[in-house]
Amino acid sequence: MNAKKQLSRTPGAESFTRLILETFRFNGRLLAAGDRLVKDLGLTSALWQVLGAIDDAPLPMAQIARNMGLARQSVRRSVHLLQDRGFICFQDNPNHQRAKLVMLTPKGRDVLDQVTMRQIEWANTVSGGLNEETLERGVQLMKTIGGRL
Repeated sequence: MNAKKQLSRTPGAESFTRLILETFRFNGRLLAAGDRLVKDLGLTSALWQVLGAIDDAPLPMAQIARNMGLARQSVRRSVHLLQDRGFICFQDNPNHQRAKLVMLTPKGRDVLDQVTMRQIEWANTVSGGLNEETLERGVQLMKTIGGRL
């Protein structure tokens, strides 16, 4: 029997499904905008994400992947590209002999600072005229649903 005929979504589930589809579209547009923002710096959105993950402190690749909700293999590829470009290096991890810490080089710090300045300008432009409370409700909704997942 056809699943569509057998089951039907509640009105809340219909809205949730529309939210999922819009989130997929939003994510695609967000990644494309990020790519455009940092392309001339030799970065992509994926590489930017990894640099941002180690902004405050060096981390092992597995922790970067967990924190960002990314696959370890994609983080590994990004880390090696960032290393090839001189943006990151590895340092010994006092907590684990084999899992090196990924850390920013001075060149990586400089490029991440440039990206941060661009992101601030961009975020100010994109959010201009939007209600802060509405945006915060959106953040809370995403956190709530994310917690349920």
